[in-house]
Amino acid sequence: MKKIISVLENKRSIAGLFLLAGLVFTTYTIQENSSQVRKLTNFESGVQTCFTRVNQTYTANLLGDSASTYLTQNFQNLTEECLAEGILSVENSFQKDLNGAAKQLSNLASNVHWFHEDILAPAGAKNLAGKGEARDVGARFEKIETTKDEILESTNAVKTQITNSLNQQKNIFYVSATLLVVLMLAEYMSMTKKRLSNGAREKEAQAELLNNGGAASVKVGEIIRVALEQNELFNCSKLFANFHASAISDKGKNRMTLESLVTPIGTGSKKSESIIDKLWEDDSFGVSADMSAANILDDINLEQMCSGVVDLLAERLFSKGIQLDMNIPENLLIRGRQEELEQTMFHLFSYAINSTKSETGEKNISVFSHKLGDVVSFDMIHSGSGFDESILKQRVGLDNGNSEIDLDLQICQSLLGELDAKVQLDNKLDQNGNTIGGRVKIIFKTGSTVTQSPETSQRQLVDLKVGSKKDILATFAS
Repeated sequence: MKKIISVLENKRSIAGLFLLAGLVFTTYTIQENSSQVRKLTNFESGVQTCFTRVNQTYTANLLGDSASTYLTQNFQNLTEECLAEGILSVENSFQKDLNGAAKQLSNLASNVHWFHEDILAPAGAKNLAGKGEARDVGARFEKIETTKDEILESTNAVKTQITNSLNQQKNIFYVSATLLVVLMLAEYMSMTKKRLSNGAREKEAQAELLNNGGAASVKVGEIIRVALEQNELFNCSKLFANFHASAISDKGKNRMTLESLVTPIGTGSKKSESIIDKLWEDDSFGVSADMSAANILDDINLEQMCSGVVDLLAERLFSKGIQLDMNIPENLLIRGRQEELEQTMFHLFSYAINSTKSETGEKNISVFSHKLGDVVSFDMIHSGSGFDESILKQRVGLDNGNSEIDLDLQICQSLLGELDAKVQLDNKLDQNGNTIGGRVKIIFKTGSTVTQSPETSQRQLVDLKVGSKKDILATFAS
């Protein structure tokens, strides 16, 4: 789903261009088809008007009103000109669509002409000149009416076809316009979200800079990684995360201090000079002492350290609606180094926040710890899909696949390896055997509380004398 959303976000601008081009093209075709429908409507009205004039002439002839205006040569000529304009309109605008109607309209004009000839013929004429056909005005009028109806039916069929196409184009226009508006709103919301998120990262970075320049902060790596990811610089984010993890794991290694090379040997002696030269030329000399100093572990209060990390991530927990349940004894001590453990817990909680999912909408992270003899067991359980089966098999040697765990967990593993702590991964199952979450278990060495000896605790300052050395010695001698 995330990949589909990412592809849609990346193709949003291209989709917007296609929708805009579709809207322009659809608008043009709608205008063209609307114009065709109007022309067809006018054409039908014109044909109907021409036939109405023929009907008026026929009615006047039936009534025998020889003085009627409808029986004059001028009126009949105007009727034939009306039909000629209809033929010209078809040739100019509907030559392809009304090809059959154009022929029928020509026949109609011819029949109207001979109809007028029959009306104007002398009363004693019984046959058409040169054809031997009886002058039947009624039959001629019926033929004209039939031809007119056929023309209007053909025109109405073409008009219906164009109207249906016009309705489809209007639907496409409305859908495209709606999608374009939604796309613009999504783009605006995405840009607003990115701007707000960048502003939040800027505030966090400013707070870290004010705190001793952020040199000793465990939050710097996460701030930069999230800032790169939310600006879609995913490769840069992975590169920085790998570099940051490598820098943390290599911290404190191979240090050569000046104190480790200084020995209280008198100057001017050839033996001392040879020893100094040997120390200077031997690159490995002093490394073991420095490495042993780097591996010195302190007693760390696990509950206080986890609470401090949770405070740093409180905003992310709240924004993603995750409920955190932490149950760690207050005085539980573990062996480690403060900075490395803070980095470890920060990445561990970050992994849990990013991996927590729930189909029911409830997102939970449970953290609890207890002491088992000389070790401390730390468990973190989050709701979601858990770990892939291939990863779990690979970690116990049952699979040689190339599946990789989350980058935050890789960093935790690297840091915990330096503290002689062990990491276990497994899934949380329900009663039916379905995976409902993942669990990360860490085994630390337990710390010991340093207590003062009775002699040390009973020592206290009982007197203080002020004066020169000579006066104080004289006082003690007396």
